[in-house]
Parts: sequence; C-alpha cells; structure tokens
Amino acid sequence: GPVVVAAITNAAFEGDPPPYSPPDPKSVHLLYPPFPAGFSQQAPVVYQPGPGPFPPQGVPPAPLPYATGARGGRAALTTPPHTPPVSQYDGQPSMGPSPTGHGQRLPKDYMVESVLVTVFCCLLTGVVALIYSHETRAALSRGDMAQANVASKKAQSLVLFSLLFGLFASISWVIYVLVALYL
Repeated sequence: GPVVVAAITNAAFEGDPPPYSPPDPKSVHLLYPPFPAGFSQQAPVVYQPGPGPFPPQGVPPAPLPYATGARGGRAALTTPPHTPPVSQYDGQPSMGPSPTGHGQRLPKDYMVESVLVTVFCCLLTGVVALIYSHETRAALSRGDMAQANVASKKAQSLVLFSLLFGLFASISWVIYVLVALYL
C-alpha cells in the first residue's frame, strides 16, 4: 500500500529571528540586584599583597635575628646560634620552604628517567613509570609526603625494570642476528 510520511515542523524555528534589542536602562534594577550598603563602586583591586616583611601597624617589632655592633667603623653581623639547616637542592621543583621538616629529603620523581626508558627501552612499563612520576610530582605539590614516597618507589622500580628489560631485549636481538647470520 501507499506509504504516508508525516513531517513535523517547529514553528518557533521558522523564519528570521527577532531583532536584538538591548535591555532598557530603566529596567536594569530588575536584572541586577542593587549594591549592598557600604559598597564602593571603585574598580576591583586585582592584586592585594600579603603581609610584608614589616609588622602591621600597632604591633611592636620583634627582636632582630642578628646582633649589630660597631667594629672598626663597620657593623658586624653575627648569626644566631639556632640557625636552621639549609636544605640541599636535589633537582626537584620547589614551591618554597620544605614541608618535610628538618633533614628529610624530598622523594625523587624519576620523570627524566621515565621518559628515557619509555623512548629507548620498553614503551609499556615506561608509560606506567611516567604516570607514577607525575603522581609523585602531584603529591609533592599538595604536600602529601607519604603518597609521594610510595609513588616515587614505584616509579623507581618501573624505571629499573624497563631499563633491564630493554637491555635484555637488545642483547637478545644482537645475539639472534649474529647467530642467524653466521651459523
């Protein structure tokens, strides 16, 4: 029999769209609520500096961390006896003071090693090592030292495994080629 096809049209989308009219300035109070009491209508301040090296107004200054004295016309500086230990740079990005405490080193992330073994040794375990290297950096940036240490150990193990696997595969291939050519 005959096939009936029904087409449904949406009248809202037919024809040209209505012309744009900007909102009436007299009705702007309906669109935007009024400013709260005590609000100044100046431009917003983009940068608000934190507390500076000087104490706020009304706070007495603390004693200086060093003593000054005149010796031979020059001021002599002596360091206090409780100087904190200076942390050593270990090639890791730093976000300021070490959150790990005194004497504890940040875990290494093995990012460079992960990239190298991914390219030259074993793609699969190298990519997993890259993931753990990134996880180490993320944990360091949020200050989670326990997770950073765990991820760093996993990245180190995967880098070592990838390196050894790549060396094994390369040496095996060289032996196979030599045996195939000369025997």
